[in-house]
Amino acid sequence: MRISKVAKKSMAVAMAMAVAVGSVAVAPTKDASAAKAKSKKVNARVYFAGNAKGTDCLWIAGDGKTAKAVSKNVTLKKGKKTKVTLTIKKPAKYKVGSKSKKLKKVTGATVCTVDLVNVLGSFKKVKCSGITVKADGKKVKVKKVYQGSFEKNKPASKNNWRLSFYNKWGNQGDNSKTNNAKAFAFKKKLTISFTVVAK
Repeated sequence: MRISKVAKKSMAVAMAMAVAVGSVAVAPTKDASAAKAKSKKVNARVYFAGNAKGTDCLWIAGDGKTAKAVSKNVTLKKGKKTKVTLTIKKPAKYKVGSKSKKLKKVTGATVCTVDLVNVLGSFKKVKCSGITVKADGKKVKVKKVYQGSFEKNKPASKNNWRLSFYNKWGNQGDNSKTNNAKAFAFKKKLTISFTVVAK
């Protein structure tokens, strides 16, 4: 059977189109959920309970419920150093039972920790260094600072990274009673500084 010139031309065009379609590259799709954050704002929060006349557990800094929130929002950039400074100020008064008394001095610590709230929800690794504590401007001698994710069994704080300076009741790896509780005494303020690198 003889094929006309028009039919031959139509077949050639169809074959060329098929080859062109077959050679089109399909761009791979990226799974956004698999990538960790390059930059993230994180809340650094202090928990501090101290000793005073008539009480050995006076909460001065907390989550805003048990005590006044002492915290700061900091922007962490992946692999970059970020300096964080938090200051706890002595309250003017405190309560012993139903009585309100003037607070002259916090005589020591019962709990002194800092949490980077939910930081492990955005970054895989966290490391804090250059850690210093100052009581009324004078450097506190801290033998050891425990750091890590100590509350993996608690849904609300399982992604927190904690620096534990002193914790009388620590039982999840952050029991830092090797430090002297009285070293954290102050009349005006206690300042905690450190550098964070998140990856």
